[in-house]
Amino acid sequence: MIIMEKKMTIKESFNLGQGWHLMIFAILAMLVTNAGVNDGLNIALPAISEGAGLNYELCLSMGTVAGFVGVAMMLVIAKFRDRFGGRKVSAALFVIFGLTYYFLFLRAANIVMYALAQCIMVSCGQGCFYLCTGPMQSDWFPKKRGVVNGISTIGANIGTAILAPMMTALLTFADYKTSLSVFAVAAVVLGIYAFVKLRDDPIEAGMYPDNVSKEVYEKEYKQLAQHDEYVSDWTISKMLKCKEVWLAAIVPGFITLGLLGIITQFVKRNTALGLSQGAAVSAMTVAGLIGIIGSYAIGYLDTKIGTKKACMIYCGIFALGIACNLLATFWLPLVYASIFIVGFSLGGSTNMSLSFPASIFGVLDYPKVNGVIFPINYCIGCLNFVVNAIVMKLTGSLTGAYVVYLLLFIINIIIVAKTEEGKWDKLKHPELMDK
Repeated sequence: MIIMEKKMTIKESFNLGQGWHLMIFAILAMLVTNAGVNDGLNIALPAISEGAGLNYELCLSMGTVAGFVGVAMMLVIAKFRDRFGGRKVSAALFVIFGLTYYFLFLRAANIVMYALAQCIMVSCGQGCFYLCTGPMQSDWFPKKRGVVNGISTIGANIGTAILAPMMTALLTFADYKTSLSVFAVAAVVLGIYAFVKLRDDPIEAGMYPDNVSKEVYEKEYKQLAQHDEYVSDWTISKMLKCKEVWLAAIVPGFITLGLLGIITQFVKRNTALGLSQGAAVSAMTVAGLIGIIGSYAIGYLDTKIGTKKACMIYCGIFALGIACNLLATFWLPLVYASIFIVGFSLGGSTNMSLSFPASIFGVLDYPKVNGVIFPINYCIGCLNFVVNAIVMKLTGSLTGAYVVYLLLFIINIIIVAKTEEGKWDKLKHPELMDK
């Protein structure tokens, strides 16, 4: 049975060898992706909607359309990944992302062009993270999964910290079509980096999982090594009938829904509470920087005490941050507490979205089962655009949406508490091999 030893030190958690190429790509790719589909929308969307004469709320709601289209594209991307491998597909997706960002997103002249750009960029970004690099990380680091997820998702927090002020500064030098093109170039460069530097598994890169020695691998990873040629017996029909598949999708789905719902309108929400535009943009920077700490901290906690406990703690912290933001309506100083707490929580969102399903199904079956879990998860998550748009249209504020997100995180705590960790992990339960 593969279990993370409690004595693993922080120094050991960073001993990733050639796996650092995978981490660097994941960090930078997530940063660039957020310039087009998440944090960057705080600055890019107002510029595009005003410059092209598009309706802001309509453009915002296109995020939900893009999410559902992206889910359908996951099936296509998964087939390409199975045929060509995560390295080649990741490279191709980011070249496509960069070209789309430049030729469609920044040059959208109508709602159809904008929607098409969002559909392509969401498909590329999420397909890369959840179908390519995420499963690759599980193969590369079966014992360090939690902490590695924490490191690889730091890019999202860096994005939260720097994208708003960076994009604001860029817009002072030239029009948005020109100034924001830097992110298109960055995406193409990252695609080339992935093709040159990434490898689909650690053996191909000349190392063993978790960057251990040959001796340690043969001694401590014997059970995993015995299943190198393992083929998952999970069918789509079997997955859809399994309660844990749905729970493993709903929990990350609610996390994604709350995360995107908050971060894509973070500046707008905090200015409505009473902060100046400059202060609200700075709040995103602060939240992102704190999120870098949270990303590693939640990942390390995941590794040390187990995913179930870590996920419950994480959802509780995020719920507290949302509650503080809601109460700031009555006492403004609480908005600063919410910025710190929400910022810390942002860091662990992707970590938990990857780790929770993996903790139930184990390293052997997770890559295949995730092919069903992720589409459900993301369908739930992309509803945030509709929730925000409808609430803003009906009430003129985001307060109602924040109440929804608070309730979802409370529900998550209850679901996780009732979920059995490792229930379908065949390394923990060898008897499942015969079923």
